[in-house]
Amino acid sequence: MGMKRFLAVGLIILAPAAASAQPFSESMADCAALHQNAAQWATSPDAVDRLIYAAKSWADAAFTQATQEGRGLTKDSLWELIDSKTQEWEDRGGTVFFTQDFRDWTAYCRSFAKDRGIQTEM
Repeated sequence: MGMKRFLAVGLIILAPAAASAQPFSESMADCAALHQNAAQWATSPDAVDRLIYAAKSWADAAFTQATQEGRGLTKDSLWELIDSKTQEWEDRGGTVFFTQDFRDWTAYCRSFAKDRGIQTEM
């Protein structure tokens, strides 16, 4: 296995662990993007509504957290960040939902929401 491939595999495996090295607000934006992307692939209106609700809950939490961190993000700049992160998930295609990386991020976001008291369910 080449060095670049080895590093890429290592980064994918460690993605949720790397989230702990970034500001909480950034990780919250990642969770918002995860849900926003999933909503784009959902087939039922009810599932779309639930996923968008979760994405907005994460975005609200990210904005509050970013303010506490002194990051100076506006709501517009936060949504630009979330949209950029959503595009990264979208670029991976519909099969992303079957990857370990997606499962790891989903588990991380669920645990993070519980720990921080973020209501992500309607």
